[in-house]
Amino acid sequence: MSANRPQDLFFHLAGQDDNLGDSALRLAYLNAARGEGRRLHIYFGAATPDYTSGFALGRRDRIYTHRPTWLAAGDAARRGIHFLNAGEINPPPGLFPNIHRTRELRRTVDAGGVFIAAGFGIKDPSSIGQVEFDEVLRNAAIVCWRDAPSRDAAGFGDVAPDWAYSLGTPTSQWAPTDERPLLAVTLRFDRPWPGSRWIASVRDLASRTSTRIVTLAQVSRDAPRAVRLAEELDGEYLMPPSMDHATLDAHARGAFKMSRFVVSDRAHGLIIAASEGAYPIGSGADPQKIHRLLATAGLGELVGRYDQIDEFSERLDEHLPLLAPSIDTARDGLAALTKRIHDVIDAD
Repeated sequence: MSANRPQDLFFHLAGQDDNLGDSALRLAYLNAARGEGRRLHIYFGAATPDYTSGFALGRRDRIYTHRPTWLAAGDAARRGIHFLNAGEINPPPGLFPNIHRTRELRRTVDAGGVFIAAGFGIKDPSSIGQVEFDEVLRNAAIVCWRDAPSRDAAGFGDVAPDWAYSLGTPTSQWAPTDERPLLAVTLRFDRPWPGSRWIASVRDLASRTSTRIVTLAQVSRDAPRAVRLAEELDGEYLMPPSMDHATLDAHARGAFKMSRFVVSDRAHGLIIAASEGAYPIGSGADPQKIHRLLATAGLGELVGRYDQIDEFSERLDEHLPLLAPSIDTARDGLAALTKRIHDVIDAD
């Protein structure tokens, strides 16, 4: 690429406006593409400033609030590089991407551009038997899923851990176990209440490990549940000073840096905590998604139903030493994916 002509990169980064996990994984995706001589064109959909605060945008980044304008800029670019949105997809029966998006992607390719699909996963891989993945997606410069069951169900592409593993503190700088006095708990608002036996098990785990229970919400809709959990667990709800994503990210990471473990059914609550050195214990009514996203990083052994938490507590000691090597390996995999992305961008 000429030094006088920036490379134009086009990102669609819409996500749930109140969900820190949605901005975290997309921030890491965006960071993977940054570099000298690159100009980013970003469409956030209907996102509010709370959501976009999580992206540390630069003065050269071009932000679009009108999708047709963003698409027109892509059509006008010389060899534009288009990045399909990362995160969860839930395709209905039929063509994926839908006919309108497929036409847009074909137009990109016909104009000499390329596109990359890296870091997405299927909500329920067992339910996509009637989904037809278009050839334009199959032939993308990079297709990389965030879990193996998604890739296997689709039948094409590679696998790398979720982008959010690449954020957080280097493992060499983590606080040691004996300087982590907290046990963090965060649960989804839209799942069944875990029940009295689960509450007793978490309290027992805190007692056995001499940790203090705190609860938090990385999704604003989870806050009422976090308050109730603090009451039931004799813990403390850690209220963030603001729910904008930049502030919420610093608040959550500050808690996780002091936590020895995190118990959650939020995939990115577990991933963000693990990236800060808190061992992730996945506990949920339907743990298949969190198991897939943690297993890709070698951390799926202590993920299961609410009634399995006692079993996991008994096995913690053997798994704690595996956390740092697993995070390092996940980050190495994402660094390799980042290099592949740079190679595609720089090819001309």
